[in-house]
Amino acid sequence: MKQHPVDRLLLRLACRIQNELLKLNLSRIEVVERAIGAVLDLTGRLKALQRRMALCRSQGWSGGLAPLMEEAEQLARDVPYAATDLDRARQAATWTNPSLRDIYLDLKQAEDEFGDLAYDLKEQTLSVTTEAIRLEGVYLGPFEIRLDVRRLGEARGTPYTIEALDPHPASSNEAVTHPHVSNGGLCAGDGGAAIHTALAAGRIFDFFSLVQAVLTNYNPQSPYVSLDEWSGIACHECGYSVSQDDVFWCAICENDFCQDCSSYCSRCNETVCRTCLETCSVCEESVCPGCLDTCPRCGRELCRTCLEEDQCPCQEEEKDDEPDTSRNEGSKEGGRENSQAGERNPLQAVADPVRIEGGATLEA
Repeated sequence: MKQHPVDRLLLRLACRIQNELLKLNLSRIEVVERAIGAVLDLTGRLKALQRRMALCRSQGWSGGLAPLMEEAEQLARDVPYAATDLDRARQAATWTNPSLRDIYLDLKQAEDEFGDLAYDLKEQTLSVTTEAIRLEGVYLGPFEIRLDVRRLGEARGTPYTIEALDPHPASSNEAVTHPHVSNGGLCAGDGGAAIHTALAAGRIFDFFSLVQAVLTNYNPQSPYVSLDEWSGIACHECGYSVSQDDVFWCAICENDFCQDCSSYCSRCNETVCRTCLETCSVCEESVCPGCLDTCPRCGRELCRTCLEEDQCPCQEEEKDDEPDTSRNEGSKEGGRENSQAGERNPLQAVADPVRIEGGATLEA
C-alpha cells in the first residue's frame, strides 16, 4: 500500500528525532565516564597516601604524619562529592532509546491533537500553535511552541522556544510576552523537569502538551511580570511597574516615575523626580531647577524666594568686611579736645595774676 506523503514526512522526522536522542544518550554516558574517572583519581590518591603513612609509621617518622593527616582530611571531603556526582550522572543517563515506531505514533498523535503540526525541513524545527490565550482577563494572544530537532542531542540548554504570534507584551518590558515567557524562553517552574524528561524519551506529544499547560495557566509565585502590573507603566528610575493611576510625570526630564522615586518642588509645588530636584544653599529646601537662581553678587545657587528676600549669606559677609569708621571719628574728636585742653590761650596767660615775692600780686 502506498504511503501518504504526510506519513512519509513524519517517518522521516521520526528518524531524525531518534538519531538526535541517540546522540543525547551517548553524551550522557560520556558524563558518567568522566564522573567515574574523578572517583578513580581520588582512589589512586588514597592508595598513595596509605603507602606514605605506612612508611612513616614503620620508620617512626612522627613529624611527617601531620601533613599526611591533613591530606587525608581533604580527601575525606572530596570523595563523597565525587560519589554524588557519579550517582547523578548515572541517573540522568538513559540508554533505552525509543523505537522508531513509538516516535512516529507520538508525532501522529500530536498532529491529530493540535491539528497544525508544522515541520520546517530547512530549519529542522517542529512547531504547534496554541489558541489565543487570555489569563485573568489579560489578552496575550496565540503562541507558537517551536522545537529545534537538531538541539535534542545536546545535554545542556533548552531546545525549544516560545514565540508570540500576536504580541501583547507587558508595558514595562517588551521582551516579556507572557508572564512566564521572556525573550522566547519559558520559565516552566515545577513543570520543567517533566518537560525535559518527555523530550529525552522522545515523547513529543507530551512535550507540546506540557508546555501548552504552562502557557495556559498562571503561577503568581514566579512571573517575569505579574498580571496585576501587565498594563502598568515602568518607573524610569527603578523600573518598577505601576498602574496608570499611580504614575507621576516629571515636568523637567519628562519621564514617568513611581511614588517612591518622585517628589515635588517646595516653591511651585510642581511634581518633579528626585533626580531633577536641587537643594537651596540657604533654606535647604528641595526645589526644581526653574525655582533655583544664582546670586549675582557671589554666584551661590539659592531659591528665588531666598534671593528676593536678600537671604544670601553674602549680605552678612559684606557687612563684616566694612571698616568701623565710628570708632576712628570718636578718637579724632577726643584727641582734638585733649589738645585744646593742653594748649594755653595767650590772652588768658596775660590776664592771669602774677604772684611776686612778699605775697603781693600784680594784676596785668
